[in-house]
Amino acid sequence: MNRWMIPAQVPDGTYIAVYRCVFTADQARTLAFRYSADNRAQLFLDGERISDGPERGAAQYWYYQKVSLPVGPGKHVLTARVICLEPDIKKRRCAYAQMTVRHGFWIDEPAGLLRNWDCQVAEGIGFEIPFPDWGAFPRVKVSSAFEPKILMGEGGVWSPVRVFEDDRTLHEPDLPPMRYEEIIPERRAPGLFYFPVYVCAWGQYHFSGHGTVQIRWTETPYLDGEFDPVGLHGRKGKRDGSCFIGNFDVFEVDGELDWHDFWWKAGHYAEIRVSGEVQYQARFFCTGYPYPDHQPRTKLEKMAFETLQACSFETYMDCPYYEQLLYVADSRLEALCAYKLFGDHRLPAKCLRMLSLSQREDGALNAQYPSCSDQKIPSFMVIWLLMLADYYDRHGNDPLVMELRPRAVRLMEYLAANTVDGLLQVPGWNFIDWCADWKSGVPPGQGPDSVLNWFYVLALRRMAAMELMPGLDEKAKQLTAEIKSVFYDPERRLYALDPDRKYFSEHPQVLAMLAAGDLSVVPGLRKGDLTPCSIYFSYYYLLACSEFGLDDLTRKRLARWERLQDEGLTTFPEEFDDPRSDCHAWSSHILYFLQQE
Repeated sequence: MNRWMIPAQVPDGTYIAVYRCVFTADQARTLAFRYSADNRAQLFLDGERISDGPERGAAQYWYYQKVSLPVGPGKHVLTARVICLEPDIKKRRCAYAQMTVRHGFWIDEPAGLLRNWDCQVAEGIGFEIPFPDWGAFPRVKVSSAFEPKILMGEGGVWSPVRVFEDDRTLHEPDLPPMRYEEIIPERRAPGLFYFPVYVCAWGQYHFSGHGTVQIRWTETPYLDGEFDPVGLHGRKGKRDGSCFIGNFDVFEVDGELDWHDFWWKAGHYAEIRVSGEVQYQARFFCTGYPYPDHQPRTKLEKMAFETLQACSFETYMDCPYYEQLLYVADSRLEALCAYKLFGDHRLPAKCLRMLSLSQREDGALNAQYPSCSDQKIPSFMVIWLLMLADYYDRHGNDPLVMELRPRAVRLMEYLAANTVDGLLQVPGWNFIDWCADWKSGVPPGQGPDSVLNWFYVLALRRMAAMELMPGLDEKAKQLTAEIKSVFYDPERRLYALDPDRKYFSEHPQVLAMLAAGDLSVVPGLRKGDLTPCSIYFSYYYLLACSEFGLDDLTRKRLARWERLQDEGLTTFPEEFDDPRSDCHAWSSHILYFLQQE
């Protein structure tokens, strides 16, 4: 049990609590302590930001953060600003990737300097639903009632904290601190800041005067105001439009106001609008996983690496602008790029564990985790097994693999229990790929689909190599025979998506090559009349081409990325055509193949 703090009076909904400790150092010394918070905290010493944390974890696996810094003799004030997000996802004033157990703040400082704490809930801050980045942290509306010196431990009404016993186990950080490096944007127009490199950045602002300031971030301006609020699509052209879409953070300024973002923002543009007599100063600090230095050789490689960098934080993220969620399919491809480029495998290892913690009683895994939402995608469960095998190939039965093996067994048992007439059929959103003629990413047709079953063959073979369970090689052979019997069209020499053999695409062909070495499908691939793999699934397409020396098809597919270089992008988008997001994790996977050249 650990003793956590909470305000004396806890409001409903989302709120910010600031905890304060005034202490005196009798001489110059090192201040060292551990802390945790639910949901997140930023720590300030004498008004200067010193730490953000704890590292993002899951409800079952919460972290603490470590701080060690010099302090001079005399009086000091340590404050912790804790963002406490509304846990009800339906109210949308939460962040989809940020979990909660019970709001509060915990600190452990063995020397005894940080003993006496008080707290106040920050008044004058309202929270609004974010848009279009619907899965990110909520917007704020800061009124003139907000106490501007609260982070320095001044102003307002401070009350003693309440203490409660919390039984969660706090884990040492798995990762190094994220980057916090000042970055200087270009001024494109009054109040319009442009970042030539796509950034995830904390904002720090000083306002003075009387009036209102509005701030919003975007990946790109749109050509016009036409925007699909459901699919989150608009006309982007060459990313040279002038129409900005999205909700603002709003600040009512009456005198002096300092503001530090309580969460970072993402994109290329920060727009600041001012009404009234207000002056402002803005500083920006980029964040993200501290990858070792990498020097791309080509523009294509540079765009791919910057995509990977922008989607790598305390977990991998499908996209930094929208959900910021750790998805299985995206993270496997990000991890493979990291294996190819770097000897640092801490982030892939952590992501494997986090995803495994979503396991349900029946053995199934969620498609993304940590998360406030609950989503099952059958193919992603199987891909998690491939991700585990990727790690095993490089680390063998290290402690993490030994920890995850029982969860992999439970998942395999779940999959085995969801076979019908020898083929895998798992309930959930059967997303495979974003294809123009597929509804919601689901292959057309009735009954089991060949793509999921080919993935299953791959997983059976990889788990057999790990000696996870007996009989997996034989099961893979039986499933391969069943797939060929049900889905293979001998006249077209192609695998259909559906048992009725009405629908065909590139997807089952490239998996048949990878899982069974079936090259009979290559003429059909070369013909070019199949529903193509989108940017995500093109990893498996390129892998098959690479393994079997289909250099002509490799060059043709990579040309689709090369054309994106002319779209005004610096990162790669979610889809080749009409993308929602201009920076999406799974599109960075060409790094894996560019490193082979």
